[in-house]
Amino acid sequence: MHVQNPSDQIDIFNSVSVTIQRAEAHSAVGGKLNQMALDYMAYSLSGSEDKQVLAHTFRKLWKNGGNRFSHEYAFEARAGEQIVGMVTCYPVKVLKRLAWPTFKQLIALRKFGLFWYNLRHLKLLYSMISMTEGEDDEFHIGTLASIPESRGLGVGTKLLAFAEEQATRQGFSKCSLTVKKENERAFKLYQRLGYRVSGEINKPAFSMYRMMKTLREQNLSSPDPKIV
Repeated sequence: MHVQNPSDQIDIFNSVSVTIQRAEAHSAVGGKLNQMALDYMAYSLSGSEDKQVLAHTFRKLWKNGGNRFSHEYAFEARAGEQIVGMVTCYPVKVLKRLAWPTFKQLIALRKFGLFWYNLRHLKLLYSMISMTEGEDDEFHIGTLASIPESRGLGVGTKLLAFAEEQATRQGFSKCSLTVKKENERAFKLYQRLGYRVSGEINKPAFSMYRMMKTLREQNLSSPDPKIV
């Protein structure tokens, strides 16, 4: 049996162009990419650190509509037929509107497991529900992730640029995101792409930067997948 070398996989990705398209509910990796982007924050949302429970919870959220982690608000990067990355993005007002529906879906999925876990991790729960991710006049990037095999190929940069295009289409002049202070690699990428620190989120369980970019008007040629 042939075991593929990671460098072989990168060569395959390099041989095809990366395209961005609206995500689909049946995507095999959408939920996993959301989970990757959230890191340990996913534990509080799913009420578990068990890998199977985490995978099931975020797979369901991805397939369902009306929550902030749904495919409805996501775009996927593809290299050929393979999904290599994902971004969720929306106006901050939409993000705020989705908070309660997302919580209701999590209760339905995890029931007492959700409450029991968070009772034992109150600092993380408080930190998450009390933070302000963006301002009402901003278009917000909620989650962004790429598969490990594709890193270094510019997938994250392409996804960010695509999200910014959606922001411009919907009349926003500012695009925002949050990044953990310890994630220096992502922080430097965002700085290089024009994002600047607009505030800090300092909570008992984590510390993050709020970052914002002022957008320029672009020449837009693709159809408008408006997010409402």
